[in-house]
Amino acid sequence: MTVDCGSAKSADCLGIFNHDLFTGGCTVEVRGSTDNFAASDVLVHSYTPSANTPFIRDFTAVSYRYWRLRITGSSAPTLTIVAIGAGLEFPVRLPYGFDPLSRKAFGQMNISEEGLPLGKSTMFEQWAQQLNFQHVENTWLRATFLPAWKAHLRDKPFLFAFDLSNYAGEIYLVASDGDYKSPTSLPLRSNLQFSIKGIALP
Repeated sequence: MTVDCGSAKSADCLGIFNHDLFTGGCTVEVRGSTDNFAASDVLVHSYTPSANTPFIRDFTAVSYRYWRLRITGSSAPTLTIVAIGAGLEFPVRLPYGFDPLSRKAFGQMNISEEGLPLGKSTMFEQWAQQLNFQHVENTWLRATFLPAWKAHLRDKPFLFAFDLSNYAGEIYLVASDGDYKSPTSLPLRSNLQFSIKGIALP
């Protein structure tokens, strides 16, 4: 699959959500081009998944007008979401109290004619968290977070990972509730707070 961005756009990460690339023995290549892959065809990043869990892969930032995802394997895979673009890495870790495994079931409770519970038909489980990044630099808030918020985080879904080093497969498809707060906490620093919701991990 190939995308024409209209002009050169910088990217430094690949995210894929809900796929069976591992089952198909697939390798994924991110490629860039300046001329729609006529003569320019540059391999930017290559990855062979070891499971069918979501993944985010970082690579050195480069800019191209044309971007392509090339997949090779023993069988044709299925993909729900593929994203190539500029990732946003927060400068501080989430504090104690962040809960990556919480969930709330949504469904319909079945009851008997006598009002006895017979069980619940669960449609999905939701994961919701209020994120609190403490003492981030005000310059980062203005120069990095605010542009990303206006361009994407405010009103579009995005992939969220809290610890790619230790829990690489725990990636959520989420959306924000549309507002954030950044009260000052120290000189030239603030606490960034906003809420997100998405589907809980399998």
